[in-house]
Amino acid sequence: MPLRSDLGRGHPWGDGYQEQFNRFRQGHIIEGVPLVYLGSATHPLWAVESEVLRDGFGRELQTSMEKGLPLRHAMITTQGCDILKPTHTWIGVTPVYDAAEYFDRGKIGQIGAGQILYLLAIAPPWATSDQKWVADLRIEIPLEKTVLLGREPLEAYANDADYVRVPQRLAFLRQRPDVANACLDYVSQPLFDWVRQQDERERERMWATVDHVRIWQDSYESPTKAQLILVVHGGRMEDHDHDLWDAAQDHVYEQASAAGLMMIPTKVTTMEELSAAEFQASFIVEDGSSS
Repeated sequence: MPLRSDLGRGHPWGDGYQEQFNRFRQGHIIEGVPLVYLGSATHPLWAVESEVLRDGFGRELQTSMEKGLPLRHAMITTQGCDILKPTHTWIGVTPVYDAAEYFDRGKIGQIGAGQILYLLAIAPPWATSDQKWVADLRIEIPLEKTVLLGREPLEAYANDADYVRVPQRLAFLRQRPDVANACLDYVSQPLFDWVRQQDERERERMWATVDHVRIWQDSYESPTKAQLILVVHGGRMEDHDHDLWDAAQDHVYEQASAAGLMMIPTKVTTMEELSAAEFQASFIVEDGSSS
């Protein structure tokens, strides 16, 4: 039986393709990308207004798009070396938009501090001062590489060194282990709920101090012990901020104890002071319901 052609097999590249593709790197932004996707014809989950491009697929799938087919900015998620491989016909892109149009100031502060992991804050030199651009890493769309021909790459960051944030965030999202449901329900969720209930000024103070929150658990399947680790920015936590976080931790301890989960005293540290063992055994939590 003859072998089938490689599913991703492509045609030979034309003259100048290599030079054109070599102008792009992971993290660069391109313009004019529509958000087209396969979705359920009967039980759609995406809340944005959409239109059907084509229906009639098996299992009640249909091709849908955003209503009016708006053209968006999009960030390239494919590594630069793969952009240049003739055996790779496709690149991946993720939508890029101004978060100021969708989120309040508190949420934007969390995005900038890296606390909402699926939204990567970027700082394009072409943006205006009132814009807060993000790459939405929940959504990734495949595009044939020829979309790059004749396009100009837009910078996501003014400083080349900042581009390392893109592969670091993508790698973390794909490699992170799960936090036990009990720790999400009785540690992470109560913590973030308590913070959200504070007034905006207090929330801003708390997140200005803390870079991110980690959870240590003694078992993924059936944890009996857990610990909150507050990773703070360089320097010490102010007494006022300590009081706020202490109150949040008291609320967490009460919730966890009622569920039979013993809380080890909270650790406040910096990334520089966090040991390799503590780092490997603890996991970032971002919004109370997920790691």
